[in-house]
Amino acid sequence: MDSPAPTAKPVRARRSQEQRRRDMRHVLIEATLDSLQAGGYHGASLGDILARAGVSRGAWAHYFDSKLELVAAAAEAMLQGSVAQAADIAADIGAGVPDGGAPAEERLAALLEAVWRRFYQGRHRDVLFELAVACRTDAALRARLAPVFAELLAALGGAWGHRFRPRGDAPAMDELMRLTVYMLRGMAMQEAVSGGDGGGAALRRQWARLLAGLVEPAP
Repeated sequence: MDSPAPTAKPVRARRSQEQRRRDMRHVLIEATLDSLQAGGYHGASLGDILARAGVSRGAWAHYFDSKLELVAAAAEAMLQGSVAQAADIAADIGAGVPDGGAPAEERLAALLEAVWRRFYQGRHRDVLFELAVACRTDAALRARLAPVFAELLAALGGAWGHRFRPRGDAPAMDELMRLTVYMLRGMAMQEAVSGGDGGGAALRRQWARLLAGLVEPAP
């Protein structure tokens, strides 16, 4: 009786050099963001970042020239991820809502909560504040990140513009959007300082009610 043929072992696809490079950069960037959240901009030492990543100094040097370069790359990755998320928010808010099926206040409240959850909670909020403070005194970091911050604001503006338009002589949507973003930033900072929400959900709902008097759903 013939013995069964041996089962062939699956061949694991070998990662290309470019894939290995992307994977290593991703590990270092995630470790940098974690370190920034835990210890702040000045507390995120290179030693702590590498320990979190499990990467040696010799290996790290093949991917970044300095700690500033690493922090800037991590910040860019986080903010560019936010740009992509901002582009999805309008679609998420409008999904399943027929034209005229929800009052402007309800749509605005949902939009504010989506932005709040994605951009002003947890690691994203903590790192964003650390970077903002660092940019005040670090001109190189500020120059590197300023275009990405602007891109994020533009993406959020696109989310607003697809869903709402100003009523009559109300301020332009861009101005209302910026005012709302700045309000959310201040609210997030207050929450971080006080350790509580301070009734933030109710305040955001009140802001949605005020905005509803200035805008209407776009056709």
